[in-house]
Amino acid sequence: MSLKKFSANLKYESQDGCEYSSEYFQNPKNPEANKVLLDLLEHISWMGAVGGQAEATKATFERGYKQGLERKDYLDSLKESNS
Repeated sequence: MSLKKFSANLKYESQDGCEYSSEYFQNPKNPEANKVLLDLLEHISWMGAVGGQAEATKATFERGYKQGLERKDYLDSLKESNS
């Protein structure tokens, strides 16, 4: 399943008071929704590592990835049974 549209607003503040915000959206330089999502995932992974949570970030990503594959398999099986 491919994304048709994707956008996200990201805002955070560190304990030291540093603030950051960014918008992830499709535009002429980045028109593909799937690429916009991957850019966001890359930044969030980067944040986890910079924030000293590299192992927890990796474990969270792997858990979500595993759950996503399981869900994709389930959805694919529904398509097959409806064919």
